[in-house]
Amino acid sequence: MLWLALHFPRLGLEERLDTLDGDATGAAVLVADNRVVQVNEQARQAEIVLGSTLATANSIRPELNHFNRDPAAERERLGRLAEMAYRYTPTVSPAPPDALLLEVRGSLRLFGGLKALAGELAGECRRLGHEQSLAVAITPLAALVLARAGMGDSPTWDGTSPFPVVRTALQGVPLACSDLPPRDLERLANMGITRIDELLKLPLRELGKRFGPALIDYLARLTGQKADPRAFIEPHERFQSSVHLLEPVRGKDALLFPMRKLAAELARWLARRQFGARLLTWTVKPLTGPAVVLTVEFAQPRRDDQSFLTLSRLKLDGADMPGEVMSISLRADFVAPFTTALADLWGMTEPSSATHAELVDLLAAKLGSAAVRDLSALDDHRPECAWRAEQAGARAAVRASGNGLAMGHSRPLWLLDPPKPVDAGFFELVSGPERIETGWWGRDRDAVGSVSGGLRDYYVAYSRHGAKCWLYREQNERWFLHGYFS
Repeated sequence: MLWLALHFPRLGLEERLDTLDGDATGAAVLVADNRVVQVNEQARQAEIVLGSTLATANSIRPELNHFNRDPAAERERLGRLAEMAYRYTPTVSPAPPDALLLEVRGSLRLFGGLKALAGELAGECRRLGHEQSLAVAITPLAALVLARAGMGDSPTWDGTSPFPVVRTALQGVPLACSDLPPRDLERLANMGITRIDELLKLPLRELGKRFGPALIDYLARLTGQKADPRAFIEPHERFQSSVHLLEPVRGKDALLFPMRKLAAELARWLARRQFGARLLTWTVKPLTGPAVVLTVEFAQPRRDDQSFLTLSRLKLDGADMPGEVMSISLRADFVAPFTTALADLWGMTEPSSATHAELVDLLAAKLGSAAVRDLSALDDHRPECAWRAEQAGARAAVRASGNGLAMGHSRPLWLLDPPKPVDAGFFELVSGPERIETGWWGRDRDAVGSVSGGLRDYYVAYSRHGAKCWLYREQNERWFLHGYFS
């Protein structure tokens, strides 16, 4: 097996900074128990050291940004990173609080080798706003300590030559990068042992007597002398993610930054699964009072974050938002397989209904889904009953251009309800008749007061004004205008 470890030394601080609008330009630190546990580059350049008190850090940089550590938020962020890594291998194991372990031997050919795979992983982590160190070894613990020590460098293994043995790879790695308890680290330091390779040279029997079996078990798993089974993640079947803000935000524009983050996260989740979203649900939770829920529907599956954000902003503009917002979450309630336009034999792209779907989505977001409807055909010979209005995008709609569907006859796009009595002398008949009978006897009289009977003779005609019309004549010789052709 070949294990790749990703260590995120500033995971907690990056997670906190990720909730702020815009890039952090000043020094920032993460604090736990009033002690600095993580610093960004600006704080490091200001010589704020790990372990110093918050008061000391503020005395060095008075305008310092500081955040309290949130272990739950860090676990959630590590879980999201694990799902991101699932794209590269199905064997991803979180190593809390700040690392991931991936077994990648089976993925090397797919991604073009270890160097290319590691480069893609590192690039994806940077796009998500996380600094990382990466290392590869034949045991998970060896990869992990090498990544923590920053001694992984850029993997250059070609997949054919023997991989370096663990003891060789661990030369010079500090014991502080291991998972040994602080008490054992202190005792070993008092003995003058500060590196893992120094510890591995000592006789195991004597080490076991002095430190107990836990240390011997750790060294055996580290060097591969004992199996080290790992639990692998199972990706969530549904997408749901939240951004918890550090302080209340006011105004709709302030919500766009966390919404943009969530939309981008959903787009990556959909792309990994070749899905598109049909229905999104935003939940905005205020400081006090009930949450506000916004739903965004799409006529066709979408998976680009810009589409999500554009329509969501239209919904946001028309909604009443609370005065102060503390968190916002996004859920994809309905996803479907995503397909793109295919090319024909001559390399020409097939016609797509994407433009129509985008227009439908924009209108529905602005006017409400009830204001936008598609027309679908029904299996009925009566013109009034051969169609129905449906929710936009529910099925392939009948977008008639005036050329008909039934029995090769023309059908108009616009039908009058009820048909209008007319004088046939004002029209020039150009085709017909087409006889349609049965189905009207359920009513004694139609909307204009004539006896409907069971027979109509339809004609295509032009009016004196040049409009192409659809007329019918009943058995009683009365004429009616039933529709217009587009």
